[in-house]
Amino acid sequence: MPDTAEIADVLVLRVHAGDTAEDITGQVDTNAVCELLPQIRACRLPSYHRGISEDCYQIQVVYGGKTVCFSLGEPSYAYEVTESMSPWVHKLSGSEKLLALLDKQ
Repeated sequence: MPDTAEIADVLVLRVHAGDTAEDITGQVDTNAVCELLPQIRACRLPSYHRGISEDCYQIQVVYGGKTVCFSLGEPSYAYEVTESMSPWVHKLSGSEKLLALLDKQ
């Protein structure tokens, strides 16, 4: 994600125990979130994944006309939100600064 100017409609959720989500968008600096997103790296090739991390943050943004979800936890991954909700995801690395920002909230 090289250009933060194209990031729109930021939604930040805190997921508890893999099944309940709390909308914390109003509690975080979404500008800081958008600045840190480009520092995250994704594997070029997708991998098969099923399920949600027990405790994680989910950041959903519109980028380049597509809705992309970043699940930051153990493991961290990203995927495009589509009607079919494909189980193919891109594993992420380099999200430590963003996780530290979200943990402060």
